[in-house]
Amino acid sequence: MGAQKRSPKTWKFTLYITGDTAKSASAISSLKQICSSCLGNDYAIEVIDLFEHPELAHQHQILAVPTLIRTYPLPERRIIGDLSHPEQVVAFMELPTKQG
Repeated sequence: MGAQKRSPKTWKFTLYITGDTAKSASAISSLKQICSSCLGNDYAIEVIDLFEHPELAHQHQILAVPTLIRTYPLPERRIIGDLSHPEQVVAFMELPTKQG
């Protein structure tokens, strides 16, 4: 597995989706835009399709999709559902915001 070297301050997220749907594509796109805006290049996103890996739903306690988990920095934070409201995602995930 060719893992990219990341800075120790890299924010890490896992996004659980189900299949190649408009809802999944929207969640992925929204998350990438939010992370890029707030974190520049200091983030890594792992997308897990529960249709391909259904055992992970139980193992990681995923009850609904999309589910976003911030795995680093700790403590872990979760958002279940719609990621289309960037200001809410930023606030709940405690992402840094640009000072104007």
